[in-house]
Amino acid sequence: MTAPRLLLAALLLCTAALGLSACTPVDEDPTVAAAGEFDDGDDDGDGADGPTVALVSPAAAACTTAAERPGHRVLQVVTVARDQLTARPTRFVCGPDIPDDGYYEPTGSPARYTFAATATATLVDLEHAEPARPVPVPELVDHLDDCLADREPEPPYGCYGSDYDVVLDSRGRIMRIGELYHP
Repeated sequence: MTAPRLLLAALLLCTAALGLSACTPVDEDPTVAAAGEFDDGDDDGDGADGPTVALVSPAAAACTTAAERPGHRVLQVVTVARDQLTARPTRFVCGPDIPDDGYYEPTGSPARYTFAATATATLVDLEHAEPARPVPVPELVDHLDDCLADREPEPPYGCYGSDYDVVLDSRGRIMRIGELYHP
């Protein structure tokens, strides 16, 4: 493998190791380091520097390293009840309709997920310029119920789709659930 390809492979591995992902309200937003160009420095006087390789843009890196984080799943909620929800698993798809960006696409059949007794929840609060705000699970359930029924939820919250970032315990119960916002 040539030096530029080795460097590109190392950059992609390092980017993945840093855990860059789609922003979710459960954790803080990741910081994406700016990527530039690489010149292999082959200034041996023959006038033929090595190839210049444009590295992945920050937006493309955020998309392609994306959305999956260890221990997290993104579910597309279909129905909700006080102690459970029904949701479809998703996979993250980059572009092609939206360059350097992506979306969650549902896969598989809906499954039932119950809330653990100690479950925590967050909702996006754009009105107060806060990416997420902790709320009691019953408040999240009411919010989801309103959004799924195309009703306006209680202020300051809005409906931003039905994709939610979740962390499950070893028994498959929801331990953490956070609303995802995507402009």
